[in-house]
Amino acid sequence: MLSSIISLLKYLNLQSKGLSIEPSYSILYIGFILENVLFALGLGHKQKLILNDRNTSKNKLIEQLKENSTLKQKIQEQLEIEVDRLNKQAEIDRLKNKQTLYDKQFAELKVSALRSQMNPHFIFNALNSIKRYIIDNEKENAVFYLNKFSKLVRKILASSMEKESTLAEEIETIKLYVNIENIRFNNTIGFDLVIDETLNVSTIKLPSLITQPFIENAIWHGLSLKNDNRKLTLSVQKKGSSQVRIDILDNGIGRERSTRIKQKKLLKKRSVGIKLSKERLKHFSDNYKSKSKIVITDLYEQDKPAGTKVSILIPLQ
Repeated sequence: MLSSIISLLKYLNLQSKGLSIEPSYSILYIGFILENVLFALGLGHKQKLILNDRNTSKNKLIEQLKENSTLKQKIQEQLEIEVDRLNKQAEIDRLKNKQTLYDKQFAELKVSALRSQMNPHFIFNALNSIKRYIIDNEKENAVFYLNKFSKLVRKILASSMEKESTLAEEIETIKLYVNIENIRFNNTIGFDLVIDETLNVSTIKLPSLITQPFIENAIWHGLSLKNDNRKLTLSVQKKGSSQVRIDILDNGIGRERSTRIKQKKLLKKRSVGIKLSKERLKHFSDNYKSKSKIVITDLYEQDKPAGTKVSILIPLQ
């Protein structure tokens, strides 16, 4: 544009002087050449900038790929370590589950063995009572006692085949057990059964004969050593929405005095029924969200032993 303006001005100047000549386009041509040269230089510079940007992007991409490869390798190593850890943890959990299963089966076997014996001294004493009725020619009492005894034995043998029973079955068995024991004490034990009316005892599950060892202890280590006013209470109440509480109360001589009496005996019998009951209840509650518990409380009246209370918490959920 500049060269064309210069050539036009030169042409007009010559005309003003009265000179008639052809316009000179040399300057215009030079301008065209310069324009092309400058455009070519600018285009080349632009291409160079584009090439530099591309090379820079390419180098960044290469660096990023290298970083990605390194990161991928690290992630792969971490995954391998994590998988190895998870495999080891899974193996540990599997062994723990097996151990828990074996412990539970072992506890059930011990309980089954205990139930198969079903307190030999109880059976022996019951048969002695029947023999006494027969000797005294009390046939009706002997038949009545024998019927109850045989019914209880059938229930115990049936429960020995089952790990669990309903609360209704447990209560019926315990009532039979207490009635038979009470006959041997000339029916001097007052037995009260208190059941929450809101409970459906036919649907509540619990370990078979879980209360029997505590009932036996209440009778033989608490009430049998008392001369009169013997009372035994079995209370079943709902505790919240997830547990049932079974309370076994006796107004016997208490655990402290009973322990002193047992220590004086030459032949000491080691009781395993309560320990096994705790183990069975613990394994039973593993299948439930709520927990089980056994609490034994010594009762006092005016600082004197007034019996024992056993509270058994049975999970519902």
